[in-house]
Amino acid sequence: MIKTYLKQPYPKEDSSWKMILFISAFITVFMLIFQPFGMAEYTSNSKYFFILGYGGITFGLLALNLFVLKRVFKKWFLNWTILKEIFWLAWIFFIIGSGNYFYSSLLFTGFVGIKGFLVFQFFTLIIGAFPVVIVTLISHNIKLSQNVKMASEINDKLITKPSHSKLEEVVILIADNNKDKIELALSDLLFIESVGNYIQATYLIDGQLTKTLLRGAIKRIEMENTQHTSLVKCHRAFIVNMDHVESVKGNSQDLKLVLRNTAIEIPVSRNNTQKIKNSLH
Repeated sequence: MIKTYLKQPYPKEDSSWKMILFISAFITVFMLIFQPFGMAEYTSNSKYFFILGYGGITFGLLALNLFVLKRVFKKWFLNWTILKEIFWLAWIFFIIGSGNYFYSSLLFTGFVGIKGFLVFQFFTLIIGAFPVVIVTLISHNIKLSQNVKMASEINDKLITKPSHSKLEEVVILIADNNKDKIELALSDLLFIESVGNYIQATYLIDGQLTKTLLRGAIKRIEMENTQHTSLVKCHRAFIVNMDHVESVKGNSQDLKLVLRNTAIEIPVSRNNTQKIKNSLH
């Protein structure tokens, strides 16, 4: 049961300089106020400058991990789960504890060696690991509850939603060169996806799924098709035809639109959730 729970999706936050600055400032203030590890007895005039260094070490290590490590090991950071979030946070605390140990050993010889290293790791984990795990689990449950509630509200609207696509309504998707284009009945179009420098239209031909690529940006396609009210941009990379949405699923990460008579699920970004709900009139 616990194993299944830990494998549940968890919302992965984007790396933020604000978060890095906040954590670094917190470490600095904590060290200045409490002055642990015998620092209170250290009387050098440079003591406070040395203490500020803890914030600098924390800042550098966080930046390295959040902006460099995530890019080097991209695959590991896909399909984020509660367990991965806990392991990631544990690694962050370990690396911060290690950095502060080596920094402290420059001044306090009593902390040199494996004993000193373990002392720093112990206090780092005691101070940070337990509350971080608790906050992670609470955050997961809150976001799960919010998304499940929103999914339920949208599903209720879907039951009574009228179709906006008229049988004769035609959608035309034009490439950047203004020559290549796709022209089809709006009722056949399922969704449009951004794929690099191209957009890919997925639609039905005699009941069969068909995909066509055109060079172009999804933002321009959205602006050129505002007259088709059933087409809604639900994600930075997707425009969906709401007339083909059968239901909505919600987990702690996001919402997903389930398309009728297919196994296709389209993601909904958080800032577009209300837009999806408002489109169902």
